[in-house]
Order: sequence, then structure tokens, then C-alpha cells
Amino acid sequence: MQIRKEEIKDRAQVLQVVHDAFGQWDECDLVKQLYLDEDVLFGLVAEEEGVILGHILFSAMQIISPHLQIQTASLAPLSVVPTHQSKRIGSQLVEHGIQVCRDIEDLSGIIVLGDPAYYSKFGFSNTSTEHLNSPFKGEAFMGLEFRKNIFPQNGKVIYSQAFGLSS
Repeated sequence: MQIRKEEIKDRAQVLQVVHDAFGQWDECDLVKQLYLDEDVLFGLVAEEEGVILGHILFSAMQIISPHLQIQTASLAPLSVVPTHQSKRIGSQLVEHGIQVCRDIEDLSGIIVLGDPAYYSKFGFSNTSTEHLNSPFKGEAFMGLEFRKNIFPQNGKVIYSQAFGLSS
């Protein structure tokens, strides 16, 4: 299996993987809208013998405070076909995605809304996000800061419009 950047030719297979992983089309609609709005930073696929088994998407987001505006990435969605879940495909996608994000000069971190037991293995924590002004609160709203305390106190989280949120 290889992890590589998502290409346009992968889109139909990716949308099917996302649908199969979530059992609905909502996340597929999110992926399509993020691409239409040109808010995607990058997507990665896990591929084996020409078949896409997993996908992860990172889109642009901002955290704004009176004194600071930082660029971050939103990790959503992470999808693995049901027959290949629990085989570390998702973990490999997350690990590879974090490294790609770290290599993007303007990014200060990553925000995710997900299972704390899963994402904490990669360094995500709700302590880095609990002081942010966001539509989300609680332990599932987590961040990974590339520099300690880079997420500003009371910073307002601005998601891409495709998420349909107001913060």
C-alpha cells in the first residue's frame, strides 16, 4: 500500500470511499464543496493495486484574534473503507498528513473534531483548543499546535463555508 497525494482522476473513487466509510452522502458533499470553493489544502489517498482504500482531506481555516491571525488546517474527513478499517490505514494517512502540514510554511497547526482516544495518539489535544471561540466545544474539539501556545487566547475559529458553520 502507498500513501500519495490525491489527484483529480481519483475523485470518483474517493467519494465512494467517503460514502462507504460514513454510510451517507453528507461527508461526500462536504468534500465536493471544499473543492468547488477552492478551500482544499491537499488530500491524500491510501492505494493498493490501483484501488483506493482510504482518504484524508485538509482544508484551510483561520484563527483570528485582535492581535493575531494564523493559518491552520482543518482535518476532515478521514475515511477508510469498512473492510480495511483497523489495519492502520487511517493512522498512516493521519501521520503522513501531519507531516505534509508541518512542511507548509504558513500553517500553525491542525484542528480536528473527532474521537479523543484516536486523535490523541497523534498529539492532538483539547487543551490547545479549549480557549478558542468556536462552534464546537468539549473533548472532541482538538488541535495540534506546531509551536506551543500558538493558538491565541479567545481566537475566533473560521471554518470554510462548506462546513455550514458560523463561529
